[in-house]
Amino acid sequence: MDRLPKDIVDLQDIEKIQFLQTLKSDPARYAAYVQDKSKRILDETIDTKRASFIKASGDMARTLDMDHNSHAALLRTQELDSTQDHIIRQQREMREGRVFNVDMTRRQSEINNWYYENKRETLFVLQLILLVMLTLVVAMSMAQYTLISQDAADYLMGFVIIAGIGTWLYRWYYTSRIRDARYWHDRKFPEDGKLTPA
Repeated sequence: MDRLPKDIVDLQDIEKIQFLQTLKSDPARYAAYVQDKSKRILDETIDTKRASFIKASGDMARTLDMDHNSHAALLRTQELDSTQDHIIRQQREMREGRVFNVDMTRRQSEINNWYYENKRETLFVLQLILLVMLTLVVAMSMAQYTLISQDAADYLMGFVIIAGIGTWLYRWYYTSRIRDARYWHDRKFPEDGKLTPA
């Protein structure tokens, strides 16, 4: 069995040798054979080179196309990145603006409250002056018509003047020294800020 392939190879070699000997005996046929073989080899080489060139140019075209697509994808990614940065910047500005508006609205509410309460305080003082003056006028009129004695009218007027001035001084001292400068309804204590929470 192992000899069979060797015998086939030997027979093929013998056949090639016999073919070459018959070719060499006829020079025209030999030249035609060589020329035919050379032409076939040349054609095969040209076809191989052409196929290689077509494959290389196709590969190059695909590579250029992929490079162009990659460049386009990179540009789109950069545009999306800049768009995202722009959106994030806008959102941050809107958030900061909202925080600013909330703080400004809160502070404006505090100012309005302070202004309103200060007007009420002024109205209280003006009403106090009106009541003191009215009491003084009534006491002087009653003393004038001798409904009460002049001493009683003087004591009454003195008491009303002292009570009015005392009330006004207390309100002034409370607003300037005790009342919180930011919140009208809060008051300051001497211990504020001195103790740390446990």
